[in-house]
This record gives sequence, C-alpha cells and structure tokens, in this order.
Amino acid sequence: MSEALIFSLFNLMARGLSSAAGLLLARAVAPEAFGEYALALNYAVLLGVLARMGGNEVLLVTRDGASASALRRWMGVGISLYALLAIGFAVGIAPLLGLSAFIFAFCALRAAAEQVGLQMINSRLQRQERLGRVNLMTVLISLAVAIAVACAAGPALYHQGVELVTGAEFSADLTTPAGMFGLAPVPTFVMVSAIALVIVMALGMWLSRDALADARAEADAAAGDEGVGQEGAGQRRLPSKADFARGRGFLYNNLMSFAYLQAWVILAGLAFAPAQVASVSVVTSIVFALYVFPTSLYRYYLPKLTHGDARLKEYLVIASGFALPVAGGLALIAPWLAEHFLSGAYPRLTLTLRAFALVYLVHAFVTCAFTRLAALRLNGKRLLCQSTGATLVVGGGLAIAALNHSLGNASGDTGSLLGVDLYSLFLCVPVAAEVVMLAMAILFQPSLSRGGKAHEDNAAASA
Repeated sequence: MSEALIFSLFNLMARGLSSAAGLLLARAVAPEAFGEYALALNYAVLLGVLARMGGNEVLLVTRDGASASALRRWMGVGISLYALLAIGFAVGIAPLLGLSAFIFAFCALRAAAEQVGLQMINSRLQRQERLGRVNLMTVLISLAVAIAVACAAGPALYHQGVELVTGAEFSADLTTPAGMFGLAPVPTFVMVSAIALVIVMALGMWLSRDALADARAEADAAAGDEGVGQEGAGQRRLPSKADFARGRGFLYNNLMSFAYLQAWVILAGLAFAPAQVASVSVVTSIVFALYVFPTSLYRYYLPKLTHGDARLKEYLVIASGFALPVAGGLALIAPWLAEHFLSGAYPRLTLTLRAFALVYLVHAFVTCAFTRLAALRLNGKRLLCQSTGATLVVGGGLAIAALNHSLGNASGDTGSLLGVDLYSLFLCVPVAAEVVMLAMAILFQPSLSRGGKAHEDNAAASA
C-alpha cells in the first residue's frame, strides 16, 4: 500500500506545481486574457492527442520500444503530423474562433513538445526502467511552466502575495503584471513556456540515450534487413502497419478520455464569453491535476488485479480515502478561492468548482471500476462506457452552446431556458456523464466468483 501511495503522491505533487503556476497566472491577468489563452492551449492539446496517434503507448508495449530508432520513427511521424494539423487549424479555424495567431502559434509549439515529444520520451524512459529520470522529466515540465509564470508576472505576484498575507498596500505599478520582451503578460507566458518545454524535450532526448541498447537494436535491425532487401529497410523509417493499427486503439481511448475529462474549456468557449471560459479553465486545471492520483493508482493496481481480486478492497480503500476528503475540500475552499485569491474577478467560480468537485469524486470510483474491467480483459465494455460518457459530454455541451446562441446571446452571455440558467445546466452535463459511466461500469462488472473464473480462463488462454 505504501508503495502505491508514494508512486501516486509523487506524480500528484509534480502536477500540482504546474496547476499552482496556472492559478498564479489566473490571479495576475484579466479573466478575458486568461480565457483566450486557455482556449488556444486546449485546442493545441487536442491536436497533440491526434498527432501522436497513440505512439507513446505503443512504445510501452512493443519489443523495440526502448530503442532510439523506434523513438525517432514515432516522433518523426507525430511532430510532422502535428505541424500539418497546427498549420491547417491556424489558417482555417483559429480566425473563425477569434484566437490570437501569436498565442495559438506558441501554444502549438508548447503542445508539440509536451504532448508529442515528451510523452514519447517518457515512454522510452519507462521501457528502459529509468523511473528516476521519468520523475525528473515530470518535475522539469512543471518547473518550465513555473518559470514562464515568473517571467510574465513574477514581481507583481510577489507584491500581491505580500498584500494578501500582511494587508500592506502597494502602488498599482508594483501589483500590475508587466510581462517581458515588450509583450503583455499572457503572450510572455505562452512564449517562454513553449521555449522552455522545447529545451526540456531536448534534454529528455539526451537523458534517454542508451548507447549499448541502441547498438544491439541496430544490429538486430541490420540482421533483419538482410532478409527483406533495400525496400524493407526503407520501410523501417516509419512505424510498421501493425504498430499503426495498435496505435489506433490507443488513439481512440485517448480521444474518449479527452472528451469527458478535458474538453470542457473548448465546449465552454463555444457556448459562453471568454471570462466564463476562464472560470472553467481555472477549475478544470485544478481538478485535472488531482486526476493524477486515481490515474497513478490505475497504473499501479492494473497488473495486480490481473492475477485476482485480492487487492481490490485495498484499491477501493485508497481511492475512496483520497477522493472523499479532496472533493469535500474543493467544495469548502471554493468561496475563498473565488473571492479572496482571485478577487472575485472570475464569474461563478464557486459554483463551477463545487460541480467539478462532485465530478472528481464520482470519477475516482469510475476509475476503480474501469481498472477491474481492464484487468478482466473486458476492454470492449470499458470502451463502451467511455464512448457513452464522451458522447454525453460532447453532445450535451454542443446542445447547450446551440441553445445559448439561439436565444440571441451571440456575445456569449449566459441565457436561460424555461427559467433554468444554461450555465448551471452546462455544469450538470459532466456530473450526469460520470454517473452514467459509473452505473454502466458497475452493471458490466462480473461478480467476485465470476471474476475469479474469468481470471482462470484468461490464465488458461495465455498458457
């Protein structure tokens, strides 16, 4: 149990540093500017999920996943595809959404490094069993974001912090972020974070070098190429068809996860004004950082539950023992965070944080149910649950956006339908999606006795 806690809490602390940096930026800048940045970054992240095509997961399971040649093949494909997607989005879609070309360009550069390059580098490090270096890369990513916040608004945040703690008063010049390089705070942050993450990616490439293993892999590849000729050797510049097919399965899973966990900023941007988008982004950045704990538990307990349900009770105790106080804490600190830390500038932040605290609580148990389904190799049922949740989220979000605009709120102001506020209805959608996924996952669970029989059948099939 202690090993699982250490494994999960380390990832939580590293992710928390990045989330705290985002909160500091939200405090330093206007909600409208933060909302525009958050929307551009979330679109860039979505393009990153598409561009890597599940390659980072494929590297974790293929025989040559620890080799430099496999990393080069997947990174070459992923970054090339990302460049094409980002250019197409910048030219064809970003102007329609009113996104700043400068901000989206550097958000795209950041996402290419973070969502494509660094994801694949970390997969190679995991295959090499260099977990210390994986943890180091996680910390460096968070530090890169923190450095960008310091460049954008460091002195102003320091004086604001002194005011908040001591009650002292400073002039507006000292508490107003100035940015750097002649840029406003948000463009400064976006540019510095993108450049810093590209540097971290280059460092990760160096840290993942393994000359001895690469030499063995090259020798194996050369031996294999003798039998297939020059044409076969040329095909090794790209991942194999089997790897692409395996990656499509991972890509589908990643898109479903993005839809019901991360798409809320994009959906809010389609429905509401930038200031309201900023509130959704602040809340989801906090909650998404906390998702690191149940995700880490999933990765830790999945191989253990594959051998039986002996650790299932322990898993549920740890998951619920963490999720219940965290969700309650989020609900309790919501008014203080909205009114004091963010000075009441972000509209309806308390309601948003309490709604997503409930989402987080339910999702912790959804993750437990998904883990057992995956351990029993009932992946089809797990994917059905995920697809249903994603469909509810995307369909509900788009329907509310259409309703809001049909009521004449072209500027993004919140309207109402039959006396029900549309933004409150918008917040009900993720809660409903998580509850439906949990109910489906529980219904699909075999009983403990049937689960044991399933484990025996799987073991016999493997033998």
